[in-house]
Amino acid sequence: MKPYIASKLIFTLSLMVVVLITGCDNPFESNEPQSPNSSNTQIFMKVAENSSSVNSFTPNYNEEHAMALAGSLGKDMYPIKVGQKMSLVEKNLALQKDSATAIGTLTQKYEGRLIIQGSFNQPTIGIRQKVDTTIVKDFSTVITRIIKFKKVDDTGDDEKDWKVEAVSLPNGGSEGNTIQIAGIKLTSQNGTEHYIDDPNTYFFKAGKEKGGDDDEDDNNNFEIGFGNHGRDWKNLLTWYKRNQAIKLTVEVISNSSEPDFLTVTYGAGMNGNQKNKEKFDLVSTQQEGSYYRKVYERKWSTSSHATRMHAVINAFPRNVVYDTDTAVEVKTWGIPYRVK
Repeated sequence: MKPYIASKLIFTLSLMVVVLITGCDNPFESNEPQSPNSSNTQIFMKVAENSSSVNSFTPNYNEEHAMALAGSLGKDMYPIKVGQKMSLVEKNLALQKDSATAIGTLTQKYEGRLIIQGSFNQPTIGIRQKVDTTIVKDFSTVITRIIKFKKVDDTGDDEKDWKVEAVSLPNGGSEGNTIQIAGIKLTSQNGTEHYIDDPNTYFFKAGKEKGGDDDEDDNNNFEIGFGNHGRDWKNLLTWYKRNQAIKLTVEVISNSSEPDFLTVTYGAGMNGNQKNKEKFDLVSTQQEGSYYRKVYERKWSTSSHATRMHAVINAFPRNVVYDTDTAVEVKTWGIPYRVK
């Protein structure tokens, strides 16, 4: 046999061995990041989109029907109503998985309009202030959540075989470093405190989200729902009794000595309806070099019925709301909680 023919035969046989070995690999055993556009990632995106725990943040993020604020506002530009209308325009899921578990980093980009209704006229004491000016500022923001998936079946259909096991709190905002949320603390009526300094490392178990869900810890669940459609947010420390007073403390790092504009939108169920909105009060300011560490507080009462809810904290630098020229910068954290 001629040398060049023998070399060609050896190369062909080697290539066939490589193909056979590669073909035997189990695609589920890969820990390599999955492309956001891969068909596998798209299936997991569908699983996430069917999770009420994942979706609970989005409808509460849109404040179109919750612009009226409780609490005093500033006196420079005299804003009366402030709210944001948000539209989800892009979403990506970066996925890492093995045969039994998967972790996805979900990023959602929103295009928003900050709507400020107020007056350039100083209000008269004792007379209700009227809106004579409306300012609309466009902006974009990105929210990040970490999702833990769990394999619950082996039918060969990933959309059926996998479910959302746990979800982190939402964390994100627009570009800019004028303001940052450093931490939040929830204090219940009996003095119990829960502190969170990184939303993406604070997870709660989704539990049962729909009828037929298998949950090995079901005996320890507190379920909300009817018939076989009980649902729960498990391992969620932020749960409260009905009609209970809650104090929410937010720690902010800002480059301005002036009070920032912080609000909390809360009280809405899973569909985002009937939400309330209140402005935080500044309780302390401490200078640290060129920055200021500030503490804000707000109190509210839980609803009179058992439900799952989602509070959304928005932190704006003061000038974003109090003048017509400053571009929008905002930092956003979300806090799911339940009332039982």
